[in-house]
Amino acid sequence: MKIDFLVDFIEKCDCFEISDKLKLLLFILSNKPATFAPLKIYPKNLEDKSHFEKHLNEHNFFPIIGKPKSFEEIDKISGNKIIWSIKGTWYGYDLFKDKKAKELFKKYIYLVKKQKHDEADFIAGKIYDYPVCCVRNYIKENKLDWLKKKYSYYKYYKKQHDLERKFPFVIHSPCSLKCKATQKLNRKNKQIIKKHAPRFYKEFTKKKSFKSDFIVEGENNFITGIKEQKLWSAEKGHDYNIISKNKFNKHNYMFSYLSKNKYEKGTILQGRAVIQHNYADFVFKKTKKIIKNLVHVRHFKALGRKY
Repeated sequence: MKIDFLVDFIEKCDCFEISDKLKLLLFILSNKPATFAPLKIYPKNLEDKSHFEKHLNEHNFFPIIGKPKSFEEIDKISGNKIIWSIKGTWYGYDLFKDKKAKELFKKYIYLVKKQKHDEADFIAGKIYDYPVCCVRNYIKENKLDWLKKKYSYYKYYKKQHDLERKFPFVIHSPCSLKCKATQKLNRKNKQIIKKHAPRFYKEFTKKKSFKSDFIVEGENNFITGIKEQKLWSAEKGHDYNIISKNKFNKHNYMFSYLSKNKYEKGTILQGRAVIQHNYADFVFKKTKKIIKNLVHVRHFKALGRKY
C-alpha cells in the first residue's frame, strides 16, 4: 500500500523531530482531520522536502505549505556564552484529510487574527480532534488570573511533568491525570503506532541515556503584563530549563527539570539524562561551579510561525 511508503519515510527521515513524527503518523493512520508539522532541511537532506511532498500528493491530502524560515541550534558552549547559529530552513505543513477541515482551519486563522482566542481554540479542538473537556480546560488555563487562583507554582509545573509522563501518545494538553477521554485516546494511539509504525514505536519507547554536565539556563514562570511581574513565587519547587553541555546525537539539548532545590542561573550539574518518549529524567551526582553572566549569543534572528 502507498500509505506504507509514507509511514516508512516518516519513520526513517531525520527531517522531523520525534514529537512531530508522532503527530504525522497519528494523522495518517487514524481519523484525525488535521495536523501541523515542521520539516527541517539541512545541507545533507535537501531531497527530503520533495520526497515528502510526493507522498502527500499521492494520498490527496489538502496541504498548506508555509514559506521557508530559518532555524537555529546551539553550535557550541564556550565560557559564559551559549552560541547559536543558523543550521538550515524549515517549512510548516498544515495537512487536512478533506476540504471541510481545511475550510475550518481558515476560520480558525481568521479568529486568531481578530484576537478571538476562545472561539479559535474551540475550533482548533475540532480540527485536531482533542477531547472537549481538555479544550475547555486549555482555554481556562490561558487566563492568568484563573491560573494563579487554581494552582501554586509547584502544583502547576508538577502537573505538566506528570501529564507528559502518563500520556506520551497524545498530542494535546490533557485537562487532568484522571481524564478518561485522554486515557482512552492514549491507549488507542499507542496501539495504532505499535501495530502500524513499529520502527517509530521502538525508537519512541526505548530508554536512551547519556552523561553530561547540565547548565541551569533559567527558571520557568508566567510573566504578567503588570511591570513584567512573575505570576507565582517559586517557594516549594523550581522548574528549570537546563542545557546539556555535552552533545548527544550531535545536539546540545534543552530540557525542563523540576526540582525542589534552588539553583542559581549558570549552575553546572553533573549527572545523567534518561530519555524516553518525549521527556527526560535526571540523576545528578554533584553540583559543580557556577558560570557567571551566562548569555545566549545569536547572530541572526530565527523566524517562527506567524498568523
